[in-house]
Amino acid sequence: MVLAPIWKERRRAFSRAPSTSPPLAIAHRGASGEAPENTMAAFDLAARQGAQAIEFDVHLAADGVPVVIHDRRLDRTTSGSGLVSEYSASMLKRLDAGSWFNLRHPARARSHYVGQKIPWLSQVLPWARRRHLQAFVEIKLGGDVYPGIEARVLEEISRAGMRDQTTVISFDFPTLVRLRRLDPRIALGLDCTRPLLALRRARAIGAVVVLPYWAFASRRFIRRAHRAGIQVAVWNLDRPRSMRRKIADGADAAVTRYPALLRKVLAAPENRPLPPA
Repeated sequence: MVLAPIWKERRRAFSRAPSTSPPLAIAHRGASGEAPENTMAAFDLAARQGAQAIEFDVHLAADGVPVVIHDRRLDRTTSGSGLVSEYSASMLKRLDAGSWFNLRHPARARSHYVGQKIPWLSQVLPWARRRHLQAFVEIKLGGDVYPGIEARVLEEISRAGMRDQTTVISFDFPTLVRLRRLDPRIALGLDCTRPLLALRRARAIGAVVVLPYWAFASRRFIRRAHRAGIQVAVWNLDRPRSMRRKIADGADAAVTRYPALLRKVLAAPENRPLPPA
């Protein structure tokens, strides 16, 4: 199984013994509970709040440029409409990707969110490298929808010098298969809403991590993953109760929209890792 440096540093002795290190804090689309998701404002805020990694989503513009946005359509989070793939990257840059957040969350509105742009992958990866952050790049739709997206993403990771700091993730198993064929050593992660078959598929492609939805990331599943030599990053940990529960269950990473809240939970005495015996 490929084990990239990003995970070598955090690999624990998989057992029933308590972990001696806290889970990796991954900001879900940046600090997207307090800033417009998948924008530089959300990534900057996540870094200031102590996140160790950022997770974000990638689609292809009409001219083949990988851009960072969650939805296939522009309508929910930008001033545009229609499909991302109908616009060139330069056209996408003209859209406002931040004002919607102020309108939807007036209590968290900030003036500098107005006019935030859709970032390009080539912008986000060097930013993460300069700040020594890990990157979890989620390919939302693979080559069946965006021909060549896997190769383009790998190209940008290599160009940014981020191979050792990046894990490419996806819900789409064929996308991960194509990535593995293109690059035998890139760190891969399998997103899943339900854990059925997740570990078998993860092992088949040499994935280093599975990323289950928090409600399905049982302690039993986490232990099974550890026995298989696979890390577990649990997503949608946005409430203190679920954070504490999954920390206690042995999650290796917490994917949250609220990095500052996670940091506060991790600082509580009952959630601090035990010193090595």
